Amino acid sequence: MKINGIEIVPIAAESMGVRSLCTRIATPDLTLLLDPSAALSMRYRLEPHPKEYHALESKLQQIFVEARRADFISLSHYHYDHIRPGFTDFRYIFSSREELQRMLEGKVIFAKDNRDHINSSQRRRAYYFQKDLDGIAKEIKWVDGKRIEHQNTIIEFSEALPHGPDNTPLGFVIATHIRYENTSVFFAPDVQGPCSDTTLQYLLSLSPSVLIIGGPPTYISKFGEVHRRLAKKSLSTLVKGIPFLIIDHHLVRDQNWRAWLDPIRSASEDVGHKVFTMAEFLGKENRCLESERKDLYENYPPSDDFWNWCNATEEYKKEHRPPI
Repeated sequence: MKINGIEIVPIAAESMGVRSLCTRIATPDLTLLLDPSAALSMRYRLEPHPKEYHALESKLQQIFVEARRADFISLSHYHYDHIRPGFTDFRYIFSSREELQRMLEGKVIFAKDNRDHINSSQRRRAYYFQKDLDGIAKEIKWVDGKRIEHQNTIIEFSEALPHGPDNTPLGFVIATHIRYENTSVFFAPDVQGPCSDTTLQYLLSLSPSVLIIGGPPTYISKFGEVHRRLAKKSLSTLVKGIPFLIIDHHLVRDQNWRAWLDPIRSASEDVGHKVFTMAEFLGKENRCLESERKDLYENYPPSDDFWNWCNATEEYKKEHRPPI
């Protein structure tokens, strides 16, 4: 969809069959690809269904093409559904060092700083990301709190925001605000609602035309009722001031995500605004494969070869593609 001078194209997300929030933003001056990765994971004590692996293959191929075409790459943080790792893993990521290097060769990458406001896990991943791309990428720029002007387009990166509630052990992310003339898009992955008042106040101060945001992980029991209420209250506030709100990612892993989102949609409609998933924003039907995994296994039973692969060791599954 194009809103004035900015084109917004969702590439991959939970509503499109994989774990991701990858998005292409284009203005007359540049093309920016945000968080170019996708992944799968264990759910319900089941490995991803073959239909999920097919979706992952398809989306990773699309992400690769988009990355090669983009002028700039932006990375909000170092979880593997947002960044390609440089090791081989066919169980959940379909990754390799060769793929990472071919995808980002010669690219300028705007990335979360790996030295400040970062937990030990993400710091380690960021170190290897930088090492794998040394001499391959054109440049990796740490952009927390930075502003970049490219002709008539302005890209502003937030300071580090909590990956969910304040003081979460999951670390921090950076959000991205793209402005062209009087239109702006704000990309806020993994803020989980937000369920941090600091993050909410920051979002409210910007008043973007479009907000792309990672919803709360309501499928996780440890994500308590207090944070669920905060996330719903935050989203109900945001929809009143933002014409287009795209909510996806963690929320859509929940079988009951539609019911949870209904009050937000209603609040948006009351003021003439709109709420979408990533798939809906593209004009496509939601394809929430992870949340529907039990039904997929029941309705589309995998082959014996696939079950044998599922029952193999973790190491074997990382080194061998699933027989799909």
